[in-house]
Amino acid sequence: MMNINYFLDDAQNSRQGQFELDFADVITCFDTTSTTLVTECGRTLVINWNDAGFFKSYHVVYETAQMECVVNRDMVLKVIDLLETIEVDGETMQYILNKVGMEDQMLRQLIMSQPIEEVRYMIEEREEYEEEFEYEGDIEDLQRN
Repeated sequence: MMNINYFLDDAQNSRQGQFELDFADVITCFDTTSTTLVTECGRTLVINWNDAGFFKSYHVVYETAQMECVVNRDMVLKVIDLLETIEVDGETMQYILNKVGMEDQMLRQLIMSQPIEEVRYMIEEREEYEEEFEYEGDIEDLQRN
């Protein structure tokens, strides 16, 4: 199967021009510094090249695969556009998630999808934050404000 690792292995062992010739059928965009392609699992992979045409870095765009399973895709894209237009901040997004009853589910999804080191760091940060207050009521008072 031609998954992300398959393409990365090939990119790290060839130059940009040869890579693009080999995978022209799955490449969606390319220029002198990057190549964008879609894997068989529906993920978008962007490979960056240095000036000499050798592999430099990469990143994966996971939204491509996620949007394929969204039922009301067009409406979701409109909501995203609206949120970007109003430049929604973290507190407002949390309020929206709470109002639509998705705050707990989103918390779980984010925790389960992040690297464990990042989750541990956040838990440690939260524990340190709580230790700064003399009693639990202080945190609840802050969360209400």
